[in-house]
Amino acid sequence: MRRWPAERERTTLSGPRKSFFSPRSFGSGELVCGERPMFEKISKKDGREQELIDSYQGSRIVKGIDAEVGSAPWQVMLYKKSPQELLCGASLISDEWILTAAHCILYPPWNKNFTINDILVRLGKHNRAKFERGTEKIVAIDEIIVHPKYNWKENLNRDIALLHMRRPVTFTDEIHPVCLPTKKVAKTLMFAGYKGRVTGWGNLYETWTSSPKSLPTVLQQIHLPIVEQDICRASTSIRITDNMFCAGFKPEEDKTGDACEGDSGGPFVMKSPDDNRWYQIGIVSWGEGCDRDGKYGFYTHLFRMRSKPLSWDQFHRYGGWLST
Repeated sequence: MRRWPAERERTTLSGPRKSFFSPRSFGSGELVCGERPMFEKISKKDGREQELIDSYQGSRIVKGIDAEVGSAPWQVMLYKKSPQELLCGASLISDEWILTAAHCILYPPWNKNFTINDILVRLGKHNRAKFERGTEKIVAIDEIIVHPKYNWKENLNRDIALLHMRRPVTFTDEIHPVCLPTKKVAKTLMFAGYKGRVTGWGNLYETWTSSPKSLPTVLQQIHLPIVEQDICRASTSIRITDNMFCAGFKPEEDKTGDACEGDSGGPFVMKSPDDNRWYQIGIVSWGEGCDRDGKYGFYTHLFRMRSKPLSWDQFHRYGGWLST
């Protein structure tokens, strides 16, 4: 998550394509998205899943814990080649495309302007620090697209970017896409008090320098409730837009938990009781500190980004800006 006091790459976009969300350019995965083969197909129980379902009716809270292997098969690690280190989280949305936060790629105040030659994507990971032979795949990217109206100067509005993998990946128990939210899903699940699951390998506590002591060994997860938009706005002096939502615990709830530095770009997911699929509702974007009283984590509102998708032609129109 971009810690506020408060990139992207010089890329060539190929010839005109259809809207990103058309099946022809999107790749495969929509029919099986949101499933977790290691859990659903073999009836393995996710011990923490019921808490999310309960939150759609009542309230129960947990702190961050180690995620179970295979519980977030859409989780992706963005990995910087030099020096070799964790850059951000991301999510798999098809066999070709990765979704992340734009500020992971482009953030001039911190000299971030990464190219396709700077980043690898690591899929099927659970352990942060080691290569997991047999399950992990490391793939290069050949295209980066940052939202042309991403506002890094003021408030990280439209903090979203797409990464295209050089070769399609094969889905496995550990590598599987998450679903993108439909209007029905957004209207059903996006209510204050309803909880989503955030996953990542980011810092375990607030610090300005990441070290092995501040980073987890394995993927972490936490369940956080969506907060009323007026409370989100009142919690900060930064201008909040409808392209964002916030989540976290209110001071009076006497509970703790948040995303932190290194979790940026990762998914905020919810499970739909209607079809038992997992949908990505948000992208970890920014916050003021980590887990501070009266402060919340802010997320890119993915349905709003998808409900009026920019066509490839529109992206091309901004190609000159993206190349600077």
